[in-house]
Amino acid sequence: LPRWNFTDFMHSFMIVFRVLCGEWIESMWDCMLVGDVSCIPFFLATVVIGNFVVLNLFLALLLSNF
Repeated sequence: LPRWNFTDFMHSFMIVFRVLCGEWIESMWDCMLVGDVSCIPFFLATVVIGNFVVLNLFLALLLSNF
């Protein structure tokens, strides 16, 4: 079981936060070593959807000031 895992909420939150910060390659590699290639769609979807949500939050904050 790798150090970064999905066994409890804290570790799951930390992995998603790490993915959104841009360090998703190491977590995906650990997932692929334990599991199989089904980790790739999960991590790519997390990156795309997470970046979209963060971008929308930033734009909403920016536009609410004007």
